[in-house]
Amino acid sequence: MEKYKEKLRSDAQQLAEYADTSEYLTRAFFHIFGKKLLAEGYVDCSYILGALGKGTYYSRLKAQDSALYTLYAGSCITSENLEIMINYMSSIIGTQDRELTPLEEEALVFWIFLPYLGVSKREKRLEYLKAVLNRFIREWDEKYTDTTPPSEEKPPSEAKAAAEPSVQNPLPERNLLEKNGVIYDANSCELELIENVSSYVKDISDMRQSNTNHILYFRGHSRLSYELLPGIKRSRNWMVNENRMYQELILRCTQDFAQCQSHLDYLVEMQHYGLPTRLLDITENPLVALYFACCSSRDSVGEVIVLQTETASTKYARSDTAAILAAIPVFDYAFQIKLYELCVNGVPEEQDREYLQYAAKLAGEVKSKNPGFEPRIRKKDLLSHVFIMPLRSNPRIMKQDGSFILCGLGDGRGEGNSLRTLRYRNKSGKKLIFIVKNKENILRELDLFSINKAALFPEIDDVAEYIKEKYTK
Repeated sequence: MEKYKEKLRSDAQQLAEYADTSEYLTRAFFHIFGKKLLAEGYVDCSYILGALGKGTYYSRLKAQDSALYTLYAGSCITSENLEIMINYMSSIIGTQDRELTPLEEEALVFWIFLPYLGVSKREKRLEYLKAVLNRFIREWDEKYTDTTPPSEEKPPSEAKAAAEPSVQNPLPERNLLEKNGVIYDANSCELELIENVSSYVKDISDMRQSNTNHILYFRGHSRLSYELLPGIKRSRNWMVNENRMYQELILRCTQDFAQCQSHLDYLVEMQHYGLPTRLLDITENPLVALYFACCSSRDSVGEVIVLQTETASTKYARSDTAAILAAIPVFDYAFQIKLYELCVNGVPEEQDREYLQYAAKLAGEVKSKNPGFEPRIRKKDLLSHVFIMPLRSNPRIMKQDGSFILCGLGDGRGEGNSLRTLRYRNKSGKKLIFIVKNKENILRELDLFSINKAALFPEIDDVAEYIKEKYTK
């Protein structure tokens, strides 16, 4: 097998060299594997490692009118001789530098591993994937430490922010291991599979007992590929138009905001109805987070993210810091970018006349909702995030033991205010990753503890849907 591994490593080197002349291939591997692996230290590879067939790529690509559909035609060429694969791929796509759609990128990466498709070749497929990722990581560390390929240029107003890396310093070495279709760096991460509720609860209990001076919060993702970002920062268009979205919803649905007294009240109400905001939903209840990791995308790997903060760092809904950050959406994008640039210019705030002018406008807005607000706004507060313990006036927040992380200006580009640094780490400093695969079984167990759709979503339509599903099964 060692001889075969040597061949796979050689193929990985050859593939990386070819990618140097084909920017679309580099971007495809980066978007699917690299961004998550660099930023978080782990990535879901189950769609490659669990592959048993070509799926529907042929018909989906043809419907998209993509030239890549030929890769999946009945006469397509697949060979463990990489040179044959590369030549065939080049004959179809060429070396043109163009943007591929997410489907095209996924199909292209999948196609490269087609020669090793099937259960009997899983070990070869895994070794090849690890060899390819190890080879590409060296390129990514040098080029993409800000997690953005060179082709994705930023607006001039954000150029200064782009100079600041948004991932932690690249590790000198990575020890890539695989567990349940997830490849992770064992030097920085520890992976735990949630097999049942009782063992999961025991793990959380042990973590709490060893961190008595911290509060643990939880968040469930139904897909491992989801980023730890508030909704407004998942789309550049949403970020640019945050002020317009905020104001338009209030104008169109004035009565729904009649009881709101603060800017945070407005954001919570908007979040409740699905408008992207700078709030990130979290919960104090680990079972609630586990439910959200399992309740959708049943065939995908889910994740429970554990976040920790010092007890003293949690703010209440009426705190000044919460009031300041919650008022940011009232101002347009140009104001926000300028305020960010002033926050990072290195000038002490008391000597920065322009900053004081902008801060005064923000303070005036805060004071309009909170007359007792002391109008002093520190630069570091605007760049930060804060854990918020909200008022439990909303039935859904109450049922879900809900809290929020309220994000400020962050790094100017919306990369998430370094939320990944809040993730729980064990005594050895490794990030603890909880993944879940047997979602149906976990959901049945959670139902025994009254953790289900009817309990967490008390609105009558959700309760009715839960009852209907219960008796359908």
